[in-house]
Amino acid sequence: MSSEKNEKDVVILDTQPEGNHLQRKLQARHLEMIAIGGAIGTGLLLRSGSAISTAGPLGALVCFAIVGLQVYGVSSSIGEMATLIPVEGVLTFPAEFQGIANLMQFWVPASKVAAWVWSLVFMVPIVGVNLFPVTGFAEVEFFLCIIKILAIVLFLCVGFFVWVGVGQGSQGFLAFRNWNPPVVGDTSLQMFLNIASSFTTAFYSYGGTELVGLTAGEAANPRKSVPRAINGTFWRIIIFYLGSILLVGVLLNPSDPILSSPDIKTSPFVYAYAQAGINWGADFMNFVIIVAASSAANSSVYACARTLLRLAEEGSAPKFFARVDRRGVPVNSVAAVTVVGLISVVAAYASGPDGSVNVFNFLSGVISYGIMLAWMTMSYTHLRFRRGYMLQGHKVEDLPYVAPFYPYSDYLSLTIGGAVTIFLFLSSLYPNGADPAVFFNLSWFMNNSWIYVGIPISILTFFGYGLMKPGSMKLVRHEDMDFVTGKYIESVQEKEEIVHVHDKPKNLKEWGQKIWYKLF
Repeated sequence: MSSEKNEKDVVILDTQPEGNHLQRKLQARHLEMIAIGGAIGTGLLLRSGSAISTAGPLGALVCFAIVGLQVYGVSSSIGEMATLIPVEGVLTFPAEFQGIANLMQFWVPASKVAAWVWSLVFMVPIVGVNLFPVTGFAEVEFFLCIIKILAIVLFLCVGFFVWVGVGQGSQGFLAFRNWNPPVVGDTSLQMFLNIASSFTTAFYSYGGTELVGLTAGEAANPRKSVPRAINGTFWRIIIFYLGSILLVGVLLNPSDPILSSPDIKTSPFVYAYAQAGINWGADFMNFVIIVAASSAANSSVYACARTLLRLAEEGSAPKFFARVDRRGVPVNSVAAVTVVGLISVVAAYASGPDGSVNVFNFLSGVISYGIMLAWMTMSYTHLRFRRGYMLQGHKVEDLPYVAPFYPYSDYLSLTIGGAVTIFLFLSSLYPNGADPAVFFNLSWFMNNSWIYVGIPISILTFFGYGLMKPGSMKLVRHEDMDFVTGKYIESVQEKEEIVHVHDKPKNLKEWGQKIWYKLF
């Protein structure tokens, strides 16, 4: 890097051909709430029960714990890069709409309203929100995240009391009697295969956790808000994910049909309320999961549109998608994401009465692989980012946010991703431990869509882009990496805000001011 570049720092500037650009309007409370609730969707609330049924309570807990380790490493890696050079960041949202379509059948049977209709009904307002300035997305997501976080906390409380013996028809303190068996399978091979096949559920459930890093391009003060949002990732994983999986596992035996049932009336998250004598539990949890799915879909539209925008800006996608209107909305990118959602609705309609279920299962498999591949790419990018940063004479202490456990967290992420890919592939050769005669059935195609769709798509796009742009597959040398263009420089006021964040309140008044500042 030249000495001239080292002498000047450039605030991230307008890169749009029309002169418009994304606007930095996301506040700390928006980013923190997105970080807490952004990943709580249909993966955790609808599919986690099937992971316990397949792998057993301990097996599912192991899956979610291993993927949780990777999530923490990836989130901190993104945080380090995004706070130095905060650019806008891929997630997909059609699966969430198919999940919503299934949930609405709890109140309105498909005989009255076809499931695919509900996908359209919910798609319109969510896309509409993303066509408003970013504050519209942020406020809606803030509100939805509050609802589902409070609901998860309530479930954890109710479930805990049921576990210790409170409620109608109580069996006393359950302890770990339902861990029978802890890992499902008659042989060591079957146990391994059952755990391996459950990793797709874990990856799909955690998808969106990295969203906070992708919001840096529109954060009002990314060096203050992004680290704050990421620092709590470890505890969010422990409380919301592992806590929920552990609680469901001690409440229900893995052979209980409730765990594998697609009916929300008998889902594990409703079971706890029923045992506690809360008769409205089914309606309440159905509402909460719809809110969670809507929130996840809202976040996905945002993330997909911003990622497509960034790809277009750097020449990896048609320039048409780089357009941003004067309000800071990437309208063409949002429109493209909407088209993909509409295609999923058409697919659900064409697939018959169970179309929404089939499309949801198909997409969740492809998305799981995409999430895993994206996380591995992020970890590898961070390894090269830090090495290039140090080789050019920069100091770690000058980074606005330093990823803990570097480089071990990145190596762990790459190891987990590589090992899980192998495990998933091996498990696909032994569907449900059955003999090959039932190998190619509908269930296999839905659950293993990542193999025959996900892998080919990733290979074709990677090498296809390399063929279209010769030389694009060559890695940038560490010495040539640019750590100046796009670097964010705080104003005096923003620097004061960062200092204020780290000040500990000295009295009740300051505590009140800090809470108010955090929220508003």
